[in-house]
Amino acid sequence: MPVPNAWRRQASHACHAKRPRHSVGSEAFRYPSDWPKAPHEKSLVETFVDVVPTCEEGGPLYTITTTSNLVSHETVFEDGRVHATFTQTGTFVAEPLEDPSLPSYTGKFTTWGGFNQNGKTVNGTFTFTVHGTGSDGSTFRFHTTEHFNQQPDGTVNEFFKCHD
Repeated sequence: MPVPNAWRRQASHACHAKRPRHSVGSEAFRYPSDWPKAPHEKSLVETFVDVVPTCEEGGPLYTITTTSNLVSHETVFEDGRVHATFTQTGTFVAEPLEDPSLPSYTGKFTTWGGFNQNGKTVNGTFTFTVHGTGSDGSTFRFHTTEHFNQQPDGTVNEFFKCHD
């Protein structure tokens, strides 16, 4: 299962802005529409609703509040090559949204994203790691890696790895 949508949006929306479309081979590719625009953010607080991350589908909804630090970097070379990366790390509190009998969780997370384009190929990688401890003493760990590359002929290769 990919990273739950809100966790992914939280990781990327912290400091992202729309970027222009770049052409590679015969297809146009837009690197993440919410790519980091601010080089550094400290004590960034965000709240969203999502499931506690797991490699399985679904789960009960939680209100999740994160406090994090973020560093991003982008280099656009004169010849059109692009390199961009960001790292965001912090803590979270997750409270059950609808069922107060469920445990609340606290923990730490780190997310990283990287993008490269050289006029012939494009590639990007995203990682997300989170671990938490429940109010009932339970724990969880989750890590995912997502990667894609696009060849000059437009062929896209991608993979997703998930570990609980």
